[in-house]
Amino acid sequence: MYFDFTDKVKYEGPKSKNPFAFKFYDAERIVMGKPMKEHLPFAMAWWHNLGAAGTDMFGRDTADKSFGAEKATMAHAKAKVDAGFEFMQKLGVEYFCFHDVDLVPEADDINVTNARLDEISDYILEKMNATGIKCLWGTANMFSNPRFMNGAGSTNSADVYCFAAAQIKKALDITVKLGGKGYVFWGGREGYETLLNTDVKFEQENIARLMKMAVTYGRSIGI
Repeated sequence: MYFDFTDKVKYEGPKSKNPFAFKFYDAERIVMGKPMKEHLPFAMAWWHNLGAAGTDMFGRDTADKSFGAEKATMAHAKAKVDAGFEFMQKLGVEYFCFHDVDLVPEADDINVTNARLDEISDYILEKMNATGIKCLWGTANMFSNPRFMNGAGSTNSADVYCFAAAQIKKALDITVKLGGKGYVFWGGREGYETLLNTDVKFEQENIARLMKMAVTYGRSIGI
């Protein structure tokens, strides 16, 4: 267990002095004909909860998110799954969402990364079936790797554009495999620095092409 310092967090009311208790959120309280948990279907974000280590821009990580395993390994990826599902169960969170490379360390070869995604998604499915926790949405991280310094859909490199398309395809596959309710586009590096080094119309058309291809493929596999 990773969070053995507390049992499942429960509603104890606004006067509770327990730091691990809900003061105002009562999951089963009926509000306008529905329980609170249906009005507020919280989802755990894989990156923010299990990945982000609070890096100080003038220093180093300020939070330990190793979960007892060596980072950038599949052992660490599985430890994050274990920690994440324990975290969600203790808070009563019924959904999670993810970027592809939140789940596994990215390899130099996309085929290796994809094999890792297949392996970890099998493990996640086991946890989902055991707990009833569901996937809300998935997406592809097309901004952290330096290859995307000039964007993914708006890149000036055909190779990078094709890589982005392949990465989206796999992220869609994994989202459908996990029963995700939707897929999210997040263009963290799309755009340009100045009008002197860009062709806005052409780049927008390329981004649109990438999205349309993704929608067409996503619909074909049931998303």
